[in-house]
Amino acid sequence: MREIVNTPGYYYSIAYILAAFIVVHTNRRRMSGWKRNLAHIIFTVSLSGFMWITDGVRQMFFLPAMAVSVTLILLYLYVCCEFTIPEAGYYCARAFITGEFAASLCWQIYFYTAGTVLPQQGQLWKWGELIVVYGIIFAVVYLIERGLQKEAVNVRINRRELLTVIVITIAVFAVSNMSYLDQNTMFSSPFAGEMFAIRTLVDLSGMAVLYAYHIQTRELQMKFEVDTLQNILEMQYKNYQLSQESIDIVNRKYHDLKHQITLLKAEANSRKSLEYLEEMEQDIRSYEAQNKTGNKVLDAVLTSKSLYCQNKEISLTCVADGTLLDFMAEMDISALFGNMLDNAIESVEKLDDKEKRLIHLSVAEQKSFLRIRVENYTEEKISFRNGMPVTTKKDKHLHGFGMKSIQSTVRKYGGSVTAGVRDNWFELRVLIPLNQKQQ
Repeated sequence: MREIVNTPGYYYSIAYILAAFIVVHTNRRRMSGWKRNLAHIIFTVSLSGFMWITDGVRQMFFLPAMAVSVTLILLYLYVCCEFTIPEAGYYCARAFITGEFAASLCWQIYFYTAGTVLPQQGQLWKWGELIVVYGIIFAVVYLIERGLQKEAVNVRINRRELLTVIVITIAVFAVSNMSYLDQNTMFSSPFAGEMFAIRTLVDLSGMAVLYAYHIQTRELQMKFEVDTLQNILEMQYKNYQLSQESIDIVNRKYHDLKHQITLLKAEANSRKSLEYLEEMEQDIRSYEAQNKTGNKVLDAVLTSKSLYCQNKEISLTCVADGTLLDFMAEMDISALFGNMLDNAIESVEKLDDKEKRLIHLSVAEQKSFLRIRVENYTEEKISFRNGMPVTTKKDKHLHGFGMKSIQSTVRKYGGSVTAGVRDNWFELRVLIPLNQKQQ
């Protein structure tokens, strides 16, 4: 059997490029159009050209050359995907080991078949086998990555996750390439067949460990997100219950006061006293007209938020038909409106000009849909992702759950949430079909 010790560099360069392409096409895009295509071309030419130049370098230059190749993959992922540096490093590690495995397996198959099964086929067999093996491997990898993206959960990468995958990647690469650097260790072999088998099996194990770690991290973060959204739901409902208790006490006092004013008016002995009492009665009637939408939960939420807005010198206006909300659970109503108004209040509180602290809520029926709209004035530059605003807070992973709670509640009733900014007015719109039973 012909001894073919070194895997050609173009096997690895093609594998790295394909692995990186899959990451780019299954994650959030940072750029599109001609810029994205240009990035593809620059990366492909740079990596393939560098690996062609450094193919077969001496052992002392092997590790520096690999470091440059990995850096090119990292830069490509960071430029094309909406990744932070830790996220780019995390996905770069997985792409690198995937490329290592694909190249190792493909060359191992060629090593055995070229010397035994089809010894006369030469370059035709080599390229045909490469296309078939890479096609199968990367089709499977692409399907796995697409499957992992089905759930609307973006895996958050911090230093711990990044350090873990770096350690795994270095360990896998070191063991799989030990025979190339030193053939006299317990993890290496002087024989080409054994060396290829070790490299392929170690790379496959590394891929499995990295994917298992990714899935575990993803599931833990999904559980954290579900628990957080449930806590927000319960917190908003408790706020509603407390508000309702306070409103009930105020209403009782209000009715007592209304009767007392009526008695005082009957006993008033001067025109000035009568005018004063009538003024008080008018103020009380204005309270009676406030936040009477036809839905007690919405009334309680609006009363609570209105009192807060008064203290912060925020103008909150509302035009709402609360009877349209009868199909929704009380907890969902309190969470939906509580979070929508909290987000608007948090936004306008940042405005120095108190005259611009404006919020408007409307609830109405539109062509068999429940339409909810919250508008607030803003001077912030708001970024959007998938049609929804991205939190402006520094720790993005611990914030933004209010908006996720809104989306979760609306999806429960088969509705949709959209947002936008026009002429310094931020608008959050909810549409829910009305021809349904409570879910």
